[in-house]
Amino acid sequence: MALNKYEEKMINVLTETLGGVQAAFSYQKQDAEHKLDILYAKQSPGGNYLTASTLGLVNRTTGYCDSNTGKDIRAELIMSSYGGHDQAGKILSTAGIGIYDTNIRYGYGTVLKGIMELYYPNSDMKHLFLMLPPPLWKKSFGVTDADDSIITFLYALPISQAECDYMSEKGIDALQDLFVEKNIDMFDFERKSVL
Repeated sequence: MALNKYEEKMINVLTETLGGVQAAFSYQKQDAEHKLDILYAKQSPGGNYLTASTLGLVNRTTGYCDSNTGKDIRAELIMSSYGGHDQAGKILSTAGIGIYDTNIRYGYGTVLKGIMELYYPNSDMKHLFLMLPPPLWKKSFGVTDADDSIITFLYALPISQAECDYMSEKGIDALQDLFVEKNIDMFDFERKSVL
């Protein structure tokens, strides 16, 4: 099946930026209402790491428009972990299908509640915080123009309920500053909450 213009542009950026050893898989049944595959890149951003990305969210808009151009914003979700297991892809698949099924707006600063709890019920990590991709890769993901839309990527970082509450009170920048100050291990899906 041929890729549409959004998929083609998104795949080009992903494959070039992520590097590593790449393969795509699907977790849902073929007759599922929404199709959403996952791309895995082993050894990305390097060494013993694995990065996963949704493949298909780009076919719907985030619900937001670019303030400069007025174009719709479309985004895929990415997530990195220690290599050796495919939990990142399963988590992103659940998050992406949830976005499709609920038709929610999602973008920078969105918290997808309860996603981590489904996979790690005894962990401090409960939710996914969507942020700009950190500078882990040699090349930046940036923003790609697709004529009527712009395509970007959002990094899904596991956070605790206390961290979510802190962001609600202090703001997105304050939460990210706290993570930098505490030097969190963003690859550890079962890290302890900093609060």
